[in-house]
Amino acid sequence: MEPPSIVNDLASIIQTSLAPVFLLAGTAGFVNVYATRLGRVSDRVNEIGEKDERGPSRRLQLDYLRRRTLALEIAVALGTLAAICTGCAILNLLAGALEFRFREQNLFWLFGGAIVSLIGSLIAFLFEMVIAGRNMLRQMRMDQAVSERSEESP
Repeated sequence: MEPPSIVNDLASIIQTSLAPVFLLAGTAGFVNVYATRLGRVSDRVNEIGEKDERGPSRRLQLDYLRRRTLALEIAVALGTLAAICTGCAILNLLAGALEFRFREQNLFWLFGGAIVSLIGSLIAFLFEMVIAGRNMLRQMRMDQAVSERSEESP
């Protein structure tokens, strides 16, 4: 006994619209990582702001954190745009499956926009990671130089 055609049609609609949901879930995971890192940068800025220390060291740290913040804000914005485009593509697929106004060009632009935005957000995140890594290496060199100087002086 074969299921009624309406059941097959509904199953097809659900399958078609569920595939992009995985892209949406993955994008949400990336945006969560970006937002968490942005929160940590914000905490670090607040920590530096609470100290009474002034001078070139503080200015250098704030400049570094400003660059990281900018990269992460771009990553969050592009990741959110990717999620919006994916959601709109899902709605477009559902509308097409339900025989409402459906234009294939919409899918191309929405999925294309989602993928391009996601790639852009990953590039911005890569930029932020490079900034953080370079600063960590710089800090390690500075700490090593200080410890070498303290070992030399009696």
